[in-house]
Amino acid sequence: MRVRLLSRASDLARLQAMLVARALNARFPDLHVDLLTRVASGDRDGTTPLASLPDKGAFTTDLSDALLAGEADAVVHSWKDLPLEDRPGTTVAATLARADPRDVLLVRRDVVEARPTTLTILSSSPRRSWLLEQALPELWPWRLESFQFAPVRGNIATRLTRLVEGRGDALLVAKAALDRLLGFGPPFEAAAAQVRERLDRCRWMVLPLRDVPGAPAQGAVAVEAPIDSRVADHFAAISHEPTWDAVQGERAVLARYGGGCHEALGVTILPREYGSVVSIKGRLSSGASEDGWSLIGAGLVPPRVSETDIFPRRDERQRATRRGLDVAPPADGGLWVARAEALPESWRVTTDRLVWAAGGTTWRRLAARGVWVNGCADGLGDSEPPGVDLLAGHTIRWHRLTHRAAAESDPAALATYDVQEALPEDLAARTHFFWTSGTQFLQAVDRWPELVNCWHASGPGRTWQTLRRRLGQDARARVWLDYDQWQREILT
Repeated sequence: MRVRLLSRASDLARLQAMLVARALNARFPDLHVDLLTRVASGDRDGTTPLASLPDKGAFTTDLSDALLAGEADAVVHSWKDLPLEDRPGTTVAATLARADPRDVLLVRRDVVEARPTTLTILSSSPRRSWLLEQALPELWPWRLESFQFAPVRGNIATRLTRLVEGRGDALLVAKAALDRLLGFGPPFEAAAAQVRERLDRCRWMVLPLRDVPGAPAQGAVAVEAPIDSRVADHFAAISHEPTWDAVQGERAVLARYGGGCHEALGVTILPREYGSVVSIKGRLSSGASEDGWSLIGAGLVPPRVSETDIFPRRDERQRATRRGLDVAPPADGGLWVARAEALPESWRVTTDRLVWAAGGTTWRRLAARGVWVNGCADGLGDSEPPGVDLLAGHTIRWHRLTHRAAAESDPAALATYDVQEALPEDLAARTHFFWTSGTQFLQAVDRWPELVNCWHASGPGRTWQTLRRRLGQDARARVWLDYDQWQREILT
């Protein structure tokens, strides 16, 4: 059997079609896939600013028309380009596992060395422009007095060329596009080499999803087919259900706020084993704004209690004493920083050293010290891989900077400080616990074994894994994104 897949003509669009072909052939080795291309109207017009193009279908309508005309059996799209409305006669029949939904800010190295107080950032996206206006000043390692946005069009290589030519100081792009071009292999070696050469002339930041969520469906590939497709079963067999559910949820949020692709609205849903993390942030055309960071959690919801029954109470949160250790920085590798104090101020962080923060608070505190931070785990724990080997151009060995007790059980960790946390003597009388340290949790249940029957919570990551190992799968334990959300949910 033969299947004709149609896509736009750019390297990235052809690559995405090849990903679909690979998935089909891996499941159906006897299937013969023909790859076809067509130039979309949005590509033919390379001068009109992106925000001024028609709101719907500039990069998809021509290809969908060809599908309905019988010129192809399916069209491979970047799902974020598809209008929200179903097209009569076709349906999205499949999606592949999603690539990284985050945005990357690329800054020329000569700009970083000059440390200007004003920046010109190349981006045609209302979403990226508005979100970065809110987030960038606190993520930046020196004072920014102002920055402006300049429109840019073209494929990834073209936009990178505009940056290194000096038409702007920085460029915003989707990380998924860079990852796919850099990591696919033949026949895109020349395109990857061109991207690599330009990337090496830049420093980069992978922007936090909590502050800069992606466009709805960013990083996802959609396979559009006729409703009565003769190969519908083939497409269904390669579809990735977690990506499908996340994209449907993101597009539903966009539809709720009007559905225009020119809305300055970012929405990203991250499926995880403990629930779905939802980031929504943006400015709506009505003038209102939206800002949400939430968890649709899995597990038992504890009964509400008074503050006397919880640990830690708010006034108990800052009682830990931390003392820095006299330790030399590792000779190479990246620095994964559990909290800002874990990176000694005496260390000189060179420009070739990658720094990854546990979350946005740690990022901001490091940036205030003048440290260039390459990205963060958004407070979701060190089980969230940075995923930046392709950006860096090599495999990164990460050193997790943390306290001595945590480092004892982690061969990838480097102890840079000691922490002393005194547990209150009345702990056994309390019923609801939010743990920020797996070590502290283990000390507590070793001293008071009856605590295992209480209600336990933590953020995602290493502490949560410690709770699950000790308490078991059926325990009264649940993930919250942070202490404040936990308190809001359980206090009377």
